[in-house]
Amino acid sequence: MKLYLCLISFILCYYTVKCVQPYFPSQIVFSPDNGVTIIAVDEINQRAYKAITMSSYAKEISYLMKNFPGAIPDSPQSKYYVQLLVDSPPENCIYGTYWKYGGNTFNSFPSHWTNGTSYEITNYIKFNYEMIHSDNSSVDEDYWYANEKCQVDGGESYPCEEIYFKKNTEMPLRSTRVARGGWSVFQMITYYKVISMEKPADKLFDSIPAGWPIACQDVMLGLLYYPQTSKVDLGQSVEVQVWLITPPHRINGNDTVSIQWKSSECNDCLTWTPKQLSFNIENFQERQTVTITRIKNGAETTLTPTFTGGGFDLVTPYNYRIFIK
Repeated sequence: MKLYLCLISFILCYYTVKCVQPYFPSQIVFSPDNGVTIIAVDEINQRAYKAITMSSYAKEISYLMKNFPGAIPDSPQSKYYVQLLVDSPPENCIYGTYWKYGGNTFNSFPSHWTNGTSYEITNYIKFNYEMIHSDNSSVDEDYWYANEKCQVDGGESYPCEEIYFKKNTEMPLRSTRVARGGWSVFQMITYYKVISMEKPADKLFDSIPAGWPIACQDVMLGLLYYPQTSKVDLGQSVEVQVWLITPPHRINGNDTVSIQWKSSECNDCLTWTPKQLSFNIENFQERQTVTITRIKNGAETTLTPTFTGGGFDLVTPYNYRIFIK
């Protein structure tokens, strides 16, 4: 009877795993580089974690999830996927929100999880070819290979993608992919050190900085101009349209950002009206006009914005200058 039960368990395990392979488990913590990088994926609870050890004292940690803890109530960050990147020391942090007015300028996780403005945590691995289970796998491993071969420098041909698992389990051991790096085409091999194949520990996410919506920079906050660079002769003017990329944040009940500009190179060459523009959650996409007039000939002049409110305090003004020739 005991032997019979063991046989039944083996068969159930084999066929269950065969449905999972050649993909990763839906919940897994692993390292693709012998412990330098730790990745946790939780498809079931839609959250992910990635920590890279940069040195003996420096680390870069990325968090990705929906319903991000600590988000300001009723904000986009409380409703949509957020990816937060923290570098320490010193503790610098940035984040992006995936929704129709958002997106991100960085991504620490698989590119097939996002289309730019939306996100979904799916399987860690995605194949570009149909994968075939080998009937000649070793006694210790299950082997899957792509239905097409790719040629590398030197003329050798390999299956375009391969993946190996510990026999009759969900545990990935290594994978290969024929890839291009610079001018070279080669077979890249990744070895996986699996730490767990269950729900990632909550303690991985306990290091999310308190007050991150205000303390960290929202990388999508910024300005748009049309035109951003203009040639203006003496006594002439140009109208520059200004609007926001994404809505400002509501902080302590106030969702308004005020913008003023300071000139450099030639402080008395230009004048502009109005001196200040204000945007909020309702009008952030409405184009407002600044009229810039040259009252004195001089060097090319740069107008650099200053921001007040709306979460723009951490936005880099240098990135949103107006150039007048």
